[in-house]
Amino acid sequence: MMAGIHEADLHAYADGQLAGARRAAVEAYLAQHPDAAAQVAAWRRQAEALHRALDPVLNEPVPLAALPPALHGDQGRKSGRDGRRDGARPWPRWTMALAATCASVALLAVGGTLGWLAHDRLGGSTLVLAPGERFAREALATHAVYAPEMRHPVEVAATEEAHLVAWLSRRLGTALQVPDLRAQGFHLIGGRLGVAEGGPSAILMYEADDGTRLSLQLRRMAQGTPDTGFRVERMTGEGARRRAPGRDPMMAFYWIDRDLGFALAGPLERARLLTLAQVVYQQYQGG
Repeated sequence: MMAGIHEADLHAYADGQLAGARRAAVEAYLAQHPDAAAQVAAWRRQAEALHRALDPVLNEPVPLAALPPALHGDQGRKSGRDGRRDGARPWPRWTMALAATCASVALLAVGGTLGWLAHDRLGGSTLVLAPGERFAREALATHAVYAPEMRHPVEVAATEEAHLVAWLSRRLGTALQVPDLRAQGFHLIGGRLGVAEGGPSAILMYEADDGTRLSLQLRRMAQGTPDTGFRVERMTGEGARRRAPGRDPMMAFYWIDRDLGFALAGPLERARLLTLAQVVYQQYQGG
């Protein structure tokens, strides 16, 4: 990176925590480094997606059952500033101290469970996931974020396919190719750089004549990750509940081949999505 600009600066900029000269310096750096600018944009989109998923939860009241009995007596009755209930003595000091302690513990508990809340919103239900499963769930979440975009679903359009392939191949450190799905009714509209488990991923977006979109996400897996056959991951939880009744469920077929992970995600019925995944696999084998 440019002298004096570090990854922590980029994170702070993405979070809106920089001002003045430092902000100007980071903006100058990003203007000269489009890859870094794309990464910052991706961080911001991910943060916005998390806010959309979690802000409603954070605004919910703490369930009464989660509070100790000492804090139940005030429920449904007015309290004075000193904790005095109508027609009752003030709370003893030890009770007020207990309330403060319990509130602190509750805050810690909320912080510790935010990850699981997000996990549920994106369809999580298990404690430990295999690398391929984690990747597939990330691919589903990524598709849910970018596929609805009308103006900016991709960073590089299909008209610049050669540049797109060269850029993503360089970032992933492996030679990529763009599968041709036109015979199956889907044409490439472009691609973008993504993030999967802290590393770069390539996202290719396809569209049918009726507007249905698919995304193919690829990432380098850890060396030695076992190859897999085709496996399916469905979107559940809040993401699935928000889909209109009667629409095909959002799912992804994923597989790992020679340390490269593939996940094809979209709102298609299972057999058709599997056929498309097989076409992608065959074209990569032929390449």
